[in-house]
Amino acid sequence: FLNQMTKTPVLFLLIFIIVGVLSSCGSIKDPEFQSIENIKLGKLGLSESTLNLDIVYSNPNNTRLKLKSAEGEAWLDNNFLGHFTVDSLINIPANNLFRLPVKLQVDMSKILQSSILAFLNPEVMIKVNGKAKLGKGIVYINYPIKYEGKQNLRELLK
Repeated sequence: FLNQMTKTPVLFLLIFIIVGVLSSCGSIKDPEFQSIENIKLGKLGLSESTLNLDIVYSNPNNTRLKLKSAEGEAWLDNNFLGHFTVDSLINIPANNLFRLPVKLQVDMSKILQSSILAFLNPEVMIKVNGKAKLGKGIVYINYPIKYEGKQNLRELLK
């Protein structure tokens, strides 16, 4: 009975810590998209190619976070562009800019179509949907990635 009583306070303390961390993660504000930088061709293929690029965001939160991984899909003017991944641990500073090294698997038939449209009209609609594993310490949660907005492609690619 004594052994059971010593385990109970530890269990309550552990539950209290987990609930506290999760509730602080629940009030996370969305990062704000800033720009795309350092676009490099990783692998060139006829049907699929890989682009490596950095996406710059600002963190409006007063706390540091860590991004463990992210993945999703990207569209350019409602044309499917490809699947992206971020597979390295990223330290996100509080109230500051940070860069995500993104690997984008691009469907080459769609990129040619999108690049012609972008050449004719530099204002394009970019849409991104996915999920990220975000957290602090040892607790990570799945966080939805959603962005949709018009961007000047020529400005983004400078």
